[in-house]
Formats: sequence, structure tokens, C-alpha cells
Amino acid sequence: MSKKDQPKSKCTHSEVELLGEQKAERGTNRYYKCLKCGDVLVLSEDGTLYEIPAAKAEEITKNLRRKQP
Repeated sequence: MSKKDQPKSKCTHSEVELLGEQKAERGTNRYYKCLKCGDVLVLSEDGTLYEIPAAKAEEITKNLRRKQP
């Protein structure tokens, strides 16, 4: 099995930075960026954690930074 055929090892997201917060219905959603793999992690107001791959996360990062004072 070649290296590219092997499954990608899962990042543990052990090093993250807070990108920002967004008001939700009853609380806030918090957006974090993994410093190792570049994925964006969204912690919703109800405690659900969503993972957005780095390839799709660039636009989210731009929008959050634009909204911060």
C-alpha cells in the first residue's frame, strides 16, 4: 500500500486558537482553528462539536475576522 493510499491519520486538535463567537438563538457558537491541521471547529450553543475541513474553512475564517472589532 502506497503512502497516498493509506488512511489519513486523525488530528487530535490539541492546539487551537479562538477565532470568534457568533450569537445564536439562546447563546453563542464558538469557532476555533486547529493550529496543526487547519480545520475549524465549531462548538455550538448546545455543546455539539462540528468539524470543518481546512479546505472549506478559509471562508469561515475570513468572515469571522472581518466581524471582530
